[in-house]
Amino acid sequence: MVITLVVLGSGGTIPTLSRHLPAFAIQCDGELFLFDCGEGAQMQFVKAKLSFARLEGIFISHLHGDHIMGLPGLLMTMSQVPRERPLYIVGPPGIAEFVEGNRRFLGVQYPFPVEIQETSGGVLYDRNRVRIRAVPARHSCFTLAFALEEYERPGRFMIEEAVRLGVPEGPVYGKLQKGLPVTLEDGRTILPEQVLGPPRKGRRIVYATDTRPCEEVVRLAQDADLLIHDGMFDDDLRDQAHQKCHSTVVQAAQVARRAGVGQLLLTHLSSRYFSDAPLLEKARNVFPHVIMARDLLEIDVPMQP
Repeated sequence: MVITLVVLGSGGTIPTLSRHLPAFAIQCDGELFLFDCGEGAQMQFVKAKLSFARLEGIFISHLHGDHIMGLPGLLMTMSQVPRERPLYIVGPPGIAEFVEGNRRFLGVQYPFPVEIQETSGGVLYDRNRVRIRAVPARHSCFTLAFALEEYERPGRFMIEEAVRLGVPEGPVYGKLQKGLPVTLEDGRTILPEQVLGPPRKGRRIVYATDTRPCEEVVRLAQDADLLIHDGMFDDDLRDQAHQKCHSTVVQAAQVARRAGVGQLLLTHLSSRYFSDAPLLEKARNVFPHVIMARDLLEIDVPMQP
């Protein structure tokens, strides 16, 4: 499975010429998941060459305008796209009223089912080798942090052992790699565990914005491959970050270090900053594997060895 993150909006609160409002797309082979939907998200879809038809679900962290005001326009566009399968919209309490109210006021009719789920956390999506779950974060209103998790994958195929056991090359190898036992022509049954190494853990991406640093996110992000975290302020504005229920870049780096993640992607950058370099330097002094989100940045999440 190919897993690619596409940053559609890396700013926060106020859009700038270089940073749209929060929206992150994750492609998992043929499926697409959207996390938050800031104003202008549908145009960013077009720029990123993403398919509206492949959008499986939209996951909204909270009901502040910079995270949801792109949703009515995106849904209006999608109403013109051929589609029969449901679109899932998941968010905190109040998301159903927001979506339905906009649909009613705008007079939009969706030619496909729109299934809305209001949640305070837990497993929200679990199919096609992907699981999405959420926990509460710490913001000025009820806010969710999300984890997209790939299912555990079978271990590596040990071809030398297969040859030693007399397993013929071809389709039989494929069945064993999928975890299915096979019966050979001589009547022997070969079990997958005889030719597969230990199971490999799936990849994990965690999305946590807007939030103060909190234990809930540290636990959710434990050993994640990629943590997308609020980094709205420089650390010299730590008091202001706390007051506004956001994080500084240093605090985000501390969360990443404590969680033992592979990489940290800082996002929700304040419009007051024109250069990433000073912020990145401070964050990397705490946790070295940091990059700054920018609009239309793509990150491929490699398979675990």
